[in-house]
Amino acid sequence: MKRREFLRLTSGTAIGAALADSACSTKGRRDPRPNIIFILSDDQGWGDIGYHGSEIQTPNLDKLAENGVRLERHYVHPVCSPTRAALLTGVFPSRFAITGAIAADSKQMLPTDVTTLPGLLSECGYKTHISGKWHLALTKDLGPTKYGFQTSYGYLHGQIDPYTHEYKLGDRTWHRNDELLEEEGHATDLITDEAIRFIGENRESPFFLYVAYSVPHYPLAEPEEWTAPYEGKIEERSRRLYAASLSHMDAGIGRIVSALEEAGLRENTIVVYSSDNGGQEDWLNTEGLYDNRFPPDPVRTL
Repeated sequence: MKRREFLRLTSGTAIGAALADSACSTKGRRDPRPNIIFILSDDQGWGDIGYHGSEIQTPNLDKLAENGVRLERHYVHPVCSPTRAALLTGVFPSRFAITGAIAADSKQMLPTDVTTLPGLLSECGYKTHISGKWHLALTKDLGPTKYGFQTSYGYLHGQIDPYTHEYKLGDRTWHRNDELLEEEGHATDLITDEAIRFIGENRESPFFLYVAYSVPHYPLAEPEEWTAPYEGKIEERSRRLYAASLSHMDAGIGRIVSALEEAGLRENTIVVYSSDNGGQEDWLNTEGLYDNRFPPDPVRTL
């Protein structure tokens, strides 16, 4: 099934179920099984994307929206972990008692015996990989490879410093294949680079790639390349950083799409993009959302 045919047939259906059905069904199949890339941002609001009239520049996402199907009545949960649990299982997360963000030293976890989307796709011959945020358990023994992902990369906790990759309590959380590691670089670039590496190494096999970015969730720190376009246009520093982080991520998504095109995989790859929950409403108008990296939580989500 080609990408455009999938989009025509599944608009308005449950995304996870539609992906699994499209990938695993063999009835009447003549075309190769489609690759699937699911991209998830963290705390991006409905109005924080270019094609919704935002001041935030997201040309690559705008192009995907223009050439794809826009699900304007697609809803997610109010916070991180429940949305991720629902996406990967197709089950209401309250059934797992996951009703809020798994945080601090919580022992809460997604049950290891639950059927997951990557697990089903693995059984159908797919290569399955995550690059980015996990947030369905906080320890490496309950990382993504215990839930159907054959390989994993990124971070286990709910929020990280973009450069040190540490959780707000100082926990180490950056990992590869559920083993902790130290690595230099901005999280947005590392997550993007990993996605591109995976695509390049899996041109012959159908794959499911879950790209879960850390932005625009605070703490935020962005190079001048991304903050400069918003100087003098957005007054609040925290909002400028938020906008810069989204433009940075958008450029990474453009690189991922380019990697698909260069590999000759674009027409047989389904790309889905969503935010895990709403954006931040009450902006912290302080000098140093990053210098004072982990403020208390007066910021509520919509």
